[in-house]
Amino acid sequence: MERSSVSAPRRIWQALKPRPQNLGTEQEQDQVKPSEQPLSMVALDQQGLFVIGAARSGTTVFQNALNSSSEIFLLGEPVLQKDPGTADFAARYNAMHRSWGNQENKSSFCPPLLTADGTWQDYLTQLATLYRYVGSKIVVNPEHARQTCQELFEFHCRHFYRSHYVFTFRNPIDVLMSTRGLAELLGSKAESYEVVLKSFLHVIALYIRFLRNLPNVAAVFHEDIGQEVFQRTGEWLGADLDNASEYYDQTRVRHYTLEEVPEHSRELAISVIEIYQDLRGQNAEGVRLVQLEQNSNHILATHFTPLGALHKRIEQILGTP
Repeated sequence: MERSSVSAPRRIWQALKPRPQNLGTEQEQDQVKPSEQPLSMVALDQQGLFVIGAARSGTTVFQNALNSSSEIFLLGEPVLQKDPGTADFAARYNAMHRSWGNQENKSSFCPPLLTADGTWQDYLTQLATLYRYVGSKIVVNPEHARQTCQELFEFHCRHFYRSHYVFTFRNPIDVLMSTRGLAELLGSKAESYEVVLKSFLHVIALYIRFLRNLPNVAAVFHEDIGQEVFQRTGEWLGADLDNASEYYDQTRVRHYTLEEVPEHSRELAISVIEIYQDLRGQNAEGVRLVQLEQNSNHILATHFTPLGALHKRIEQILGTP
């Protein structure tokens, strides 16, 4: 029998999610879904900080490094855009991380800040009184990547428009092989090479969409991360990240080669590598003309900015929804 592509810890998290039944009046239903209501008490969208990336692209270590600051508290993969909004967030979130075997720290434990359990909004609101930035690490897994990216964009526009976002990127061949290798190690179904590579492009497209539509968006590249990157990030956030680079040990990072990709997926892999190198180069020089209107159907190559041309290449591979 083919195993589910959903990992065992994720299945536990889903099983722990309440399944509201007989909710009663419309008013009671609204109370069960506070994630659909405006945030209050503090302007969370101004204090939000989120790390976003494809699976195995360095989101975890970057989150851990940011959490080394006394001014930052980032939860680990709470999947807020799908949370039911019920007042048992900490119980479900902490049970998920226990099932993964994670020891308690900022990245894996929601502390008992309230007299009783509450919603994710209750906890972020309380944490925002204690930290300059609050938010989470967000991972886009290969399965349903297009849908996930759409949900993330809509959710964060509604609730965290003015927040800060850092997208993490890593060499796509390393991401590809590491993602498939981890799935096989855990006994889960490994998504195809094509699905993983295209999910990587979906994250790049999401980054471009955030960059064009939200005010505070940046990107970091795993191969370049060091003291200088954290100095720039700290200045951007206005936060102390002096010790953040200590979390990176490049000797522990495994690298893969294009020759390890099966021949039937190699052409796509080469295209994704080229797009990644283009993206990395544009960010190194500073992405320009972000708001210059672009039309993907334009017949003249001179119409396109470097970012517009990059986006068009991604569209050509992924196709339209």
